[in-house]
Amino acid sequence: MEPGERDVRAETRALRQRVIAERQRAERDASLADKYEKQFALAPEPLKPLSARLRDLHRRVQARHLATARVIELHATWTEEWHNRADAAAARPRFVAAVASWLGMPSATVTLRGSEHVAAVAAASDPTARAANELEILMAEGPVTDATARGTFIAGAGRSLLDWWPRYGPAAAELGVRAVVAAPLGPPETRIGALCAYGSEPVIPVGVAIATDCMAEALTQMILADVWEPGACQDSPAPPVFDEADYRSVIHQAAGMVSVQFDCGVDVAEDLLAARAFADGVPVERIAIQVVCGGLSLR
Repeated sequence: MEPGERDVRAETRALRQRVIAERQRAERDASLADKYEKQFALAPEPLKPLSARLRDLHRRVQARHLATARVIELHATWTEEWHNRADAAAARPRFVAAVASWLGMPSATVTLRGSEHVAAVAAASDPTARAANELEILMAEGPVTDATARGTFIAGAGRSLLDWWPRYGPAAAELGVRAVVAAPLGPPETRIGALCAYGSEPVIPVGVAIATDCMAEALTQMILADVWEPGACQDSPAPPVFDEADYRSVIHQAAGMVSVQFDCGVDVAEDLLAARAFADGVPVERIAIQVVCGGLSLR
């Protein structure tokens, strides 16, 4: 058995363990939601609002766990199928492609942004999504920019894209993007990026808005646990939202910031990032994201 084969099998096995864990968590939240639903029916009037809030909270968390389980399962299945195909030259399935499929949209991106709302790292499901993301960076406007900066849900289709974003809208239409849905990532007080789905028709399918909001919550949990809390999910590791190629730009950005901080060359800054990563026992891209998105100081 080749080393690569062992790695893929171990990876998909770990992903399926995560699916089981997420479904178990969904069952627990469903049970709690049912409990508060019963309490709501029996509670005196002053306590009904509390029971309703707790019921709705656990229903929302249940939906998030189910969405996480489904998209991870889909990614694991696609990865296994890719690995078993005779055509080894085919591109490895991207996790964000599974996200787009779950949303029912042709394309999607997951973007993390730094303190100045400059893209730090982005994962795209396909070339159209990648081009739409790069276009937004060039135009300095668009759904990801607004969703992250405002911390609000963004949805638009057809003419509204041209009205809201005079530069981005027409250029996106040339790519075949005629509808967008974007939801911010991160807790309300610290937005770290956005999930954006792209459609080829000038309409937003029914249910996509709610699904995108739910998936944004799921991705937030995956990313924060994987990047800011390494080891928090050792029993069921987070899926690879970002590929190695996605991290190149964030490492360069972090090195530039560290070089200014220490008044040193970029090569020395990269060594400092690597040293911190080694000391913390985590990949260097995690430290780079914390520097760019979280303001981590290496002093």
